[in-house]
This record gives sequence, structure tokens and C-alpha cells, in this order.
Amino acid sequence: MKFHLAILFFAVSFLMSCSEYQEVLKSNDLNLKYQKAKEYYSQQKFYKALPILEELMPVFKGTKDGEDIYYYLCFCYYGTNELLYAQYHFKNFYSTYPSSVHAEECLFMEAKCYMDLSPKITLDQEYTTKAIDEFQLFVNSFPSSHLVSEANSNIDILRGKLQAKTFAGAKLYYQMNDYKAASVALTNCIRTYPDLPNLSEASFLIIKSDYIYALNSVTAKQKDRYEATLAAYNQYKDKLAGTKFEKEAKNIFDNTTENLNKLNTHE
Repeated sequence: MKFHLAILFFAVSFLMSCSEYQEVLKSNDLNLKYQKAKEYYSQQKFYKALPILEELMPVFKGTKDGEDIYYYLCFCYYGTNELLYAQYHFKNFYSTYPSSVHAEECLFMEAKCYMDLSPKITLDQEYTTKAIDEFQLFVNSFPSSHLVSEANSNIDILRGKLQAKTFAGAKLYYQMNDYKAASVALTNCIRTYPDLPNLSEASFLIIKSDYIYALNSVTAKQKDRYEATLAAYNQYKDKLAGTKFEKEAKNIFDNTTENLNKLNTHE
């Protein structure tokens, strides 16, 4: 019995709430609408506050209330996961009200929207790159902000995604036995991201790719390609010291040296 009464109570409360909300939407009292919108906003009922704030925006444009309404509206878009709308309006708020007490937060949130839009590394990373650019803009614009530490941390996270994607793409050439392309792509990866977490593996795969490419080449081209393998080893061997790749890389160096000596003997 108590269970059924509880259900009835919640059902009646829900219907009354819906009825009240519809009355607010239909009301011509703009001050009432504004007060209710702020109430919904403070309760994080963004889906309720959003249509009211959208209606009030053009009415209060150019006033102090208009600035606050726009600020609330930006966060309502964010709170309802309308991230592209939120990104646009956070940036537009910053541009429209650069001296506002909310300008700093809105520029940060604009970058945060792009970060939230950033997909897994197998997909296009346009939003990841934009997020990095916008967080950097924030850091440059507000170097003393309490949010700078978080912005820099987010930049590191996002750069990590780009690093992982670039390395995975370069390594794929090796896995597909396209050793020439693998060497070029992995070299570019290290050049772009010298702090790559997979630096030792990338360095080793360059050496091994060059070696296999030379080994599979016609005799007339092997000498130059073995020499390229030795050059790669000498360039990257320090990055392999103490890693699981060090021993195999040294074996490749020894085999390459032996094969090169044989070629020189038969010239």
C-alpha cells in the first residue's frame, strides 16, 4: 500500500512540475521567466533553463542581465551536451565581453568543449588539435589564472593522443611489411615528438626496417641500404640502452656489418 502511495505521490509531483514549467514557458512576465531560468540553472536542470534563456537573450541584449543570461546559456548548452553550440557560444561570449568577470572561464570552457569532442585515436583528430590550440591561447591570454595548471595538463593529455595516433600510423607500415615507408614515417614521428613515450620502440623499428629493406633489396642496392642501417643504428643506439630492444638492435648491427663486409670483398 505504501509503495503504491509513493508512486502516486511522485506521479502527482511530476505532473504538477510539468504544469508549472508550461506556465512559465507561456508567461509574458519576462522577469518571472528570468528568475525561473536562474532557479532551473542553479538546480542544473539545464534542459529546462535552455529554452527560456534562448527566448530572453535577444530581449536583454546589451544590458547587464543580457551578459549574465548569455553566460548561463553557454553552460546550458554544455550541460545538455550540445558541445558544438557550447564551443561557439563560449568563444563568442569571450569575444563579446572581453572585460567580463566570466571571460576567462568562458575561454577555458571553449577549449574544454573541443577536448570533450576529441575522439578515440583511430578517428580524425581535428578537435584534438583545436583543443590544444585553444588551451594554449587560454594560457597565453591568462598566464596568471588558477586554471593554467589544468589547461597545461589537458594540453599534455591531448598531445599524448596525437603522439599515440602518429606512432600507431607509422608502426602500421612496419606491420604491413612496407619497410621503406615505415622508416620514413617513424623518423618523422620522432622528429615531431622527441618526447614520444614509445621512443625506444620507434628507434628500434627504424633500425630494423632499414635492415630488412636492405636485406630484401637487389644486390646492386644493398650496399647503400646497409650503410643507411648502420647510420640509423649509430643515431638511435643511445635511445635503446637498457631497453628490451638493445640486444636485437646490436645483433642487427653485427649482421649488417658482416653483410656489408661481404659485399665490399666481392667488389
